[in-house]
Amino acid sequence: MEELRIDPDDGLPYSWEELKAFYTGKYKKKEIEAYWEACKPYKAKKGKKKAAAAEPAPKAKAKSKAKAKAEPQAKAKAKAKAKPAAPAKYFKVCVCGGSGGIGQPLCMLMAMDSNVKELNIFDLSIAAVPPAGVAADLNHLEKKAAVKGYVMDVSDKAVDKMEECFTGCDLVLIPAGMPRKPGMTRDDLFKVNAD
Repeated sequence: MEELRIDPDDGLPYSWEELKAFYTGKYKKKEIEAYWEACKPYKAKKGKKKAAAAEPAPKAKAKSKAKAKAEPQAKAKAKAKAKPAAPAKYFKVCVCGGSGGIGQPLCMLMAMDSNVKELNIFDLSIAAVPPAGVAADLNHLEKKAAVKGYVMDVSDKAVDKMEECFTGCDLVLIPAGMPRKPGMTRDDLFKVNAD
């Protein structure tokens, strides 16, 4: 009867031939042998038929379980296929000036991004389109992001009124600024918005 060893990856017993067949091509022979030596021997439980009956049918291990646990296998780990990455962190994003001509399409792009879980649209009460309206439009998209609109009067201080909007934001985008007036050059507009 073949000796069986328990693979630490899945806790199931495998013979040398099964383990070798799975890891051949992924690791060098010496590394496979070292891994085999690191695996604990499988002992059949008493009261059951022989180990052959308790032994699971040979199966192909999933590729993601191709890990080497022994010390000399550090180089082999680099050769193994990459494991699927952990899920990306979801972000809370705020767009200040999200009701303007640049802010609205920017908000739509942010709302459609799969990495954005919460989108806050902030603008002043003097904006031509209210931020709540932009948020309502974007909530009709098929996406994961929850979109909220926040408005503030020009006379109010953002520190006092906008705590909920900005708290916990990972990214704040600011396309807001003074719009260009007739006769104004881009340089004049830049000077006004930079101040």
